Amino acid sequence: MAGTSKPTDTPTPRVLARAARDDLGEFERRVRRRPGLGGAAACLVLLIVVMNFVVNGPANVWGRGVVVVGLLIVLTWGYVRVQPTRGGLYLFSEGFVDAAGRRVVSVAWSEIRSIEGQGTQFAIGSLPAGSAFAYEVAFTSRLTGHDAEWWFNTTYSDIRELAELISRRSGVPVTGLTDPYQL
Repeated sequence: MAGTSKPTDTPTPRVLARAARDDLGEFERRVRRRPGLGGAAACLVLLIVVMNFVVNGPANVWGRGVVVVGLLIVLTWGYVRVQPTRGGLYLFSEGFVDAAGRRVVSVAWSEIRSIEGQGTQFAIGSLPAGSAFAYEVAFTSRLTGHDAEWWFNTTYSDIRELAELISRRSGVPVTGLTDPYQL
């Protein structure tokens, strides 16, 4: 699977602790996350504008304000978007653990009730402006007995293959949109 880990890419202690608590079996591999390209492109443009102000901009309060605010926006985006990519989806023999930032979600294969692909298209007026795709995995937690949903989107490497893997291991078919690239 594209984007999966090397054998040296072991889970963090909190992921291993959650997997042990929920009896998810042996660790198999990690599926990485990546930051969105749209935000990265916007930050690159903003960084170019900021650097232009540093080199050629006015040496007054407004010019310095643009530099400071622009740098704060880029640094904030970097922290908010890149921090969750340090985690990922950790596949175990009896389920998975998703760790992104402070959030840790664990799901056993036997808990999964449905896997549904959903797409959304965005428009500005009548012009298409973009689309988003995600899979919703509905499950019933063994610990709490409550129904819950877990979403995974195109920030994961090759989500179609990941959805098929989750479907195969849980025995639950993928419904709804099944191809994220056919929106």
